[in-house]
Amino acid sequence: MKIAERKSESGVVLIVVLGGVLILTLIAFALASSVRVAEEELGNRKQKLQSYYMARGAIFTAAAFLSTPPTVPEKALIRPGQRELEWNENLERVKIEIVDENGKIDLNQVPQTTLERLLVALGAPQETAGTLATAITDWRNSSSLARWNSAVAAGNLLQFDPSQSTKIDYRSVEEVMDVPGVTPELFYGGYNVLPDGRVERRLGLRDCLTVSSHSSVVNINYAPAPALLALPGLTPSVVDYIVEKRQDKPFTAVTDLSGEFPVSLGVDTMSLLTTAASGQYTLIASGTSASGVTSRIRALIELQVNQASPFRILAWDDSYVQ
Repeated sequence: MKIAERKSESGVVLIVVLGGVLILTLIAFALASSVRVAEEELGNRKQKLQSYYMARGAIFTAAAFLSTPPTVPEKALIRPGQRELEWNENLERVKIEIVDENGKIDLNQVPQTTLERLLVALGAPQETAGTLATAITDWRNSSSLARWNSAVAAGNLLQFDPSQSTKIDYRSVEEVMDVPGVTPELFYGGYNVLPDGRVERRLGLRDCLTVSSHSSVVNINYAPAPALLALPGLTPSVVDYIVEKRQDKPFTAVTDLSGEFPVSLGVDTMSLLTTAASGQYTLIASGTSASGVTSRIRALIELQVNQASPFRILAWDDSYVQ
């Protein structure tokens, strides 16, 4: 009897021990898995920070290049009209897109007819482009019907002041989204899938408009195709020529076009074009780590002459998404 009791007790003890071992094993596996996940997360954060500071450094590097003319122009790292700058460091890559702000259409200067053509070039239906262009340009008037309708829709009539009748400029391109009818797709653009399977980005209003140039002229070395198509007198064939030729070599003067299109480009059209720099640039920097993690930063800078700082930052977007 005693032998049987001892065997029973030994069995219970063995089960308890095995159960304890099983629990400890599960805890060990859980800890190992948790450590592995934490290690992967830490690695991802490291890669993200690395790519972010690569992009951040690229912004300041490009700004320094733009604000410091070289003693030998032929050796300049960024030349007038240049639209991209790229370099590799081991398996890491940095790319900077450079856009002179006068390569866009100034939202506060654009005539209604030009804005209507821009909307059509961006994919807006012809039948609604005119109405929407009227609303966008009318928005610049503080006592406009568009502002009144928006105030009513928002339930905040305090934002409408009918006693003011002076022109009110857009302070940022993003403000155009307040205008009824301007959709996120029209503002931000989107993506199209081509027949061969490639994905092509479709531009939006934010790619073609600015509030910084304070001018009616557009720089042909930087202007996106829809912005060029919006200008009177620029046919699709002329725009295709501009976009193709500037890839090889930026235009040094607007008169380069008159030699190629002596008949179709009149004085009114030529007066809206320029190759001169404005001194304000949008820089979009992409930093890609060795593992393929990419961060993008978008900054608007203004070059300063005879100042303590050669440039100043007017706007900064830490997580820019194209």
